[in-house]
Amino acid sequence: MSERIRILFVDDEERILRSLALQFRREYEVLTESDPRRALERLKSETVHVLVSDQRMPGMTGAELLAAAQQIAPQTLRILLTGYSDLDAAVAALNNGGIFRYLTKPWDAQEMAFTLRQAGELALRQVPATAAMLESPVPAETALKLLLLDDDPQTLAVVAEFCVTGGHRLLRAANLTEALQFLNHESIDLLVSDLNLAGENTVPLLKTLARLHPRLLSLVVTPFQDTQALLKLINEAQIFRYLPKPIRKGLFDKGLQAAAAQAVLLRSQSAAQVQRLPVAPRDEPERERVGSLLGMLGRLRERLSA
Repeated sequence: MSERIRILFVDDEERILRSLALQFRREYEVLTESDPRRALERLKSETVHVLVSDQRMPGMTGAELLAAAQQIAPQTLRILLTGYSDLDAAVAALNNGGIFRYLTKPWDAQEMAFTLRQAGELALRQVPATAAMLESPVPAETALKLLLLDDDPQTLAVVAEFCVTGGHRLLRAANLTEALQFLNHESIDLLVSDLNLAGENTVPLLKTLARLHPRLLSLVVTPFQDTQALLKLINEAQIFRYLPKPIRKGLFDKGLQAAAAQAVLLRSQSAAQVQRLPVAPRDEPERERVGSLLGMLGRLRERLSA
């Protein structure tokens, strides 16, 4: 790569910052800040390709920092470092900070290096976008297709109202077989899914679509409270939003509007410029299931590569 990637690490422990700088300074231009507010000020005046923040810091959490960073420098890819048990931090970082990846502490050196390499390569390929572009209303003439994988009447009511108001087309699958048929024959922009549909696990499908169709944005609506499962959905399925049940309509509407605006923006970008790159599932049975679904979605693959 001709341009040197700039990575900003933020952590209130100087010892950790020294360790990170020592590990990565040969490959990248490494910046460090122990004060998240100073980090935000630097983002206003300096180019930063990748921002890596610890979660637990005095005065401002990592999730809060990444949310603010998204407004200041939306083109910067954001990574959160924290422990397995912090569900609220993971949800906040995803929904408000639009994180690229979530890494646990203590971090694995090889995993960190791999993640930074992916983030840096994506950052150099992307089209610059402003926060206003990401938050602007979807043009009235822009009709999207939304596929719903949830039999909850409350979810259906909110999604149906969103589609009617915005002039979008709503498709509803009763099971995974119908979902695969829709995906193979329709150009889907948004996917709203519970993690269980008619007794079937939808997680392998979400992970398959992240690999095959990075422009398709997935919003997960579910009552589950498993932090490790959520972290895998962030890293391996690159979900756009996590919305807990019972549904809070205002939060759901906000997530749908943000997804619609992002979907319109993604239409203008090439596949290489899309800021989504999932990690391959580590669980062998799940890898096999994802591989099987990739074969079942052959028509979708043909359409996207045409």
